[in-house]
Amino acid sequence: MSIDQIKTVGVVGAGLMGHGIALVFAQAGYKVLLNDVSKAILDNALLAIEADLKKLTQYGLLSVSDAEKAISRISPVLELREVGRAADFVVEAVTENVDIKRAIFSTLDDSAPSHTILASNTSSIPIALLASATKRPDKVVGTHFWNPPTLLQAVEIVKGERTSDETIRLTKALLEKVGKKPVVVNKDVPGQIGIRILYAIIREATSLVEKGVATPEDIDTVIKETLGTRFPVLGVFELVDLSGVNILYAVSQIVYKDLDNSVEPHSIVKQMVERNELGVKTGKGFYDWSKRSASEVMRIRDEYLVRVLRERRASSR
Repeated sequence: MSIDQIKTVGVVGAGLMGHGIALVFAQAGYKVLLNDVSKAILDNALLAIEADLKKLTQYGLLSVSDAEKAISRISPVLELREVGRAADFVVEAVTENVDIKRAIFSTLDDSAPSHTILASNTSSIPIALLASATKRPDKVVGTHFWNPPTLLQAVEIVKGERTSDETIRLTKALLEKVGKKPVVVNKDVPGQIGIRILYAIIREATSLVEKGVATPEDIDTVIKETLGTRFPVLGVFELVDLSGVNILYAVSQIVYKDLDNSVEPHSIVKQMVERNELGVKTGKGFYDWSKRSASEVMRIRDEYLVRVLRERRASSR
C-alpha cells in the first residue's frame, strides 16, 4: 500500500485524545470514522471538536471554511466492525486497559481489509501484546500522540516486535502528511520516550516535596523558568553538548548517587490517592484548585502552544 491509497482513517475512542486525533486527520483532508460505545459519548465528542475548531479559528490557525470542511469529514460510528471494514488506517485511543484494547484489535483485525494498518495511542502497553490479538502483527504499530493533539506536533511511532519496516514507513509518511513530527521508537519499552523522561522528572520532583526540600509551587517555578524556557529550542543532548560532555561527566559523579531511584509510587502520592486528592478532577492535588482556575491554566497553555505553532509555520514558509 502507498500513502496515496490511505483515504479513510478510523479513530476508536472519542474521549480526550480520540476526538483530537480525529480532528487532526480531518483537518488534513481525510474522511474520519469516529467510534465509541454510545451515542452520548459521540455527541459530546462532536461538541468538543466544534469547540476545538472554534479556538483554532479564533487563534487564526484555521479559516472558518476549512473548519466547516474538517467537521464535515468526521462521521460518528457506533459499530466497531464498520470502522474496520471501511478504514485504511485505524488509531485506537481508548482507556489504558489491555483487555479492552486487545478485544478491539481482534475485532478490527477480523473485519478490516488485509492492507489496513492498526495503530494504538497507548503510552504503556506493549505493542506486541496488542498485535498478538491479531493475525497481522506486522501491521500493528504504536502512534502515541500528545495532548492536545491539534497543537502538539510530536508523535511517537512505536515499533513492536513484529511490526514491519513498511508499516513504520507508511505510518511516518501519513503523520508527516497531516503536519506532525513523528519519531520512531525502535524498542518498545514502557513509556516510550516522552513519558519515561516526564516520569523521571516527576519522580525526582515528588521526592523533593516528600523530603521537604521545596514546595510544589517553588519546584514548578524552577521548571518553568529554567528548563521550560530552554526546552522549546534545545533538546536534552543539545543542552549537554553546549555545556560540555565533560561537565555532564563531572556533575553526574556527584548528583546521580543522590537522585531518587524509587521503584514504587511515593508514599505522599499513595496518601493523596487514598484521600481522593486527585488534582483538578476533585479540587485538590498538589495544589488547592478551589483557589486556582484550571481553565485559566489551560488557556495560558493553549495560547502559548498556539504562538509556538504560528512561529514554526511562519519559519517553514
